This record gives sequence, C-alpha cells and structure tokens, in this order.
Amino acid sequence: MWDSIIKPTLILFIVCAVITGALAYVNGITENIILVRAEETQKQYRKEVMSEADSFVKINPEGIPEKIAGIYEAYSNDTLAGYVIDVVTKGYGGSMNLTVGINTDGKVTGVIIGDNNETPGLGSKAEETDFIDQFKEVSVNDTLTVVKQNKKSANEIQAISGATITSRAVAEGVQVALDSVKLITEGGN
Repeated sequence: MWDSIIKPTLILFIVCAVITGALAYVNGITENIILVRAEETQKQYRKEVMSEADSFVKINPEGIPEKIAGIYEAYSNDTLAGYVIDVVTKGYGGSMNLTVGINTDGKVTGVIIGDNNETPGLGSKAEETDFIDQFKEVSVNDTLTVVKQNKKSANEIQAISGATITSRAVAEGVQVALDSVKLITEGGN
C-alpha cells in the first residue's frame, strides 16, 4: 500500500506544493511591473481620446454607476477641456475595457477599446475606425441605439455584422460614459 498509493500521492503533493510556491513567488515579483505597465497604457489611452489635454486629474463624483472604473478631468493649459472615462462593460467574450473622451461641449472625442476577449475576426472589428468613428457623432444628450440596418440618425450605431453583442456592449459603455458626464456637468460634483 505504501509503494502503490501513499508514496506516489506524497510525491505528487510535494511537487504540486513546490510548483505552487514558485508560481506565487514569480507572481509577487511581476505584480507591480504589470500594474505599472497597465497604468502607463491607460495614460496613453487618455491622451489619445483627449489629444488637446496636457494633464488629467482623477475625480470621484457621487452617484456614478459601478461600470465606471475611473473618471478624469482633462485640462489644456489649466482650462477644463473635457472628461475621460474608463468603463468596464460585458461583451460576448467577457469584460471589455473602454476609454471614452468627452469634451466640454458634451461631444465624444474618441473611444478606445482596451483589454477584451472578443471573437477574433468578428467582435475584434469593434476596434476598427469605421465602427469607433460612429461615436464621434453623439453627445451627452443622445440615447444610443444599436441598429442592424443602415443608421438614420447620429444616435444610431451601425452594428458589426455577426457581432451584435459586442456592438451593444461598446454602445452601452459609451452611453454609461455620456450619462456620467451629464450627471457631473448638470448635477455638480
């Protein structure tokens, strides 16, 4: 019994414990590096969606939906240029991270889709310029609608063929960002 059951089980347990310890050690070493790189990527995204801004200040207004991961006031020469909102929404492949820029006129200045697991070749088309540029036509007073046929107004977003869930997820994320900026500007913070 010792050679056939207990000894192999004990050896397997020791090997698993050593491997688990090694993985935990490597994770501890790389965790801060990963966080720093993720923050640098987010800074780059903020600059891309609000290119006229030269500085960003994180704010924490009340009443913001939990899908909002962060809200930043964007400044150009100490003048408020707009807001950059980090949103986490649920797409076909799971969580999608969006960065949305909205200027002081309430217009979308840019949308970047960050980390996501959308289907390559279908849902990943949401990152393409043709789809993203549709959002530059909307403002905080619009209610976004995803349509499968040709769009007839600025608040309609033409869905990506075969990726309607992804299209709706992006539109929902942008809508949450628009609503949050409207709440900040009209409700004060």
